[in-house]
Amino acid sequence: LAAAWRFAQRTGRTLAIDWRGSCYLDQPFTNAFPVFFEPIQDIAGVPVICDDQINQRSFPGPFFPAWWNKPSIDCVYRPDEQIFRERDELDQLFESQQDSDASTVVCDACLMWRCDQDAEREIFRSIKPRSEIQARIDAVYREHFEPYSVIG
Repeated sequence: LAAAWRFAQRTGRTLAIDWRGSCYLDQPFTNAFPVFFEPIQDIAGVPVICDDQINQRSFPGPFFPAWWNKPSIDCVYRPDEQIFRERDELDQLFESQQDSDASTVVCDACLMWRCDQDAEREIFRSIKPRSEIQARIDAVYREHFEPYSVIG
């Protein structure tokens, strides 16, 4: 998320957080972001779309990486090799400090450690767990970890 946010910030794009198909939910068309995090409109000035309006959106092509320009029926199966190729293409784009001519850039590969710590900190400052999730986090902390400082 931090790498995609940094790219959107640098290029003046809107960040769409589309976590449908999450392994953490049984509903494949539900965007996981608003299930776990409070709604947000922007992250440090970058406009954000992160709710279930994702299901009603049609993002304009062409797309980057180019694989996403295939007809949707051809995109049902995405082998690991393709995911790794996309990760490398995205990494090269982000590292180049350039923009893409594509209207929509799809970041659907793990881009961990592909951004600076300031971007990660901005994400952690900007997104907050939903209150019921935060309450459970606080309870687990009180029960198992208080008074220690922990990361988890």
